[in-house]
Amino acid sequence: MAASRQSGKQAYDLILGDAGKVFDLSQEKDDARERYGRNRFGQSCLVARRLVERGVPYVTINYNGWDTHRQHFETMRRKLPELDKGLSALLQDLSDRSLLASTIVWCCGEFGRTPKVQWEAPWNGGRSHYGNVFSALVAGGGFKGGQVVGASTAKGEEVKDRPVYPVDLIGSMYDLLGINGDGRLPHPLGLPATVLASSGEGVPIGGRLKEIM
Repeated sequence: MAASRQSGKQAYDLILGDAGKVFDLSQEKDDARERYGRNRFGQSCLVARRLVERGVPYVTINYNGWDTHRQHFETMRRKLPELDKGLSALLQDLSDRSLLASTIVWCCGEFGRTPKVQWEAPWNGGRSHYGNVFSALVAGGGFKGGQVVGASTAKGEEVKDRPVYPVDLIGSMYDLLGINGDGRLPHPLGLPATVLASSGEGVPIGGRLKEIM
């Protein structure tokens, strides 16, 4: 609880105190703001870098609009350039400021999109929810760059090689952060509960991403 109160005080100070200037992007040079992209996501990435510089331990950027049941390709032509520009600028900036090695950057959604495009009305080129295959990007914080783990079939319908599950990804991050995945958590019924899901023998499910750690 003490840690939670301290984090809450830090957030309060950042927003309402002098440190609230961290959100004032007029303090940044125009070329920096242009590198991130003059859109909500790009400028949010720039704010994230400023927060990391000031020691904020957890930063979340919500980038809505990917639920493309309709007109998927029109939406992607707008959003993908924004994502590429903002995310690449963030990674480069963190690296240039010697912050990337100590900062995990995790970019993903909660599921993928159907390989089959729905061209009929009212979808007009839409893609629905699809949980069988999707991807995530991680960088910094001890992860090795330039690596691809796993592969899908040619049409992205099924996992073909080296499946990676959510528990593998979060477990790998916990390892890098020094968090014990086997650590016990309180349970209202007194049942055994650990930080990560485990088998009946208490063995973590899945495998860590040793390829990129």
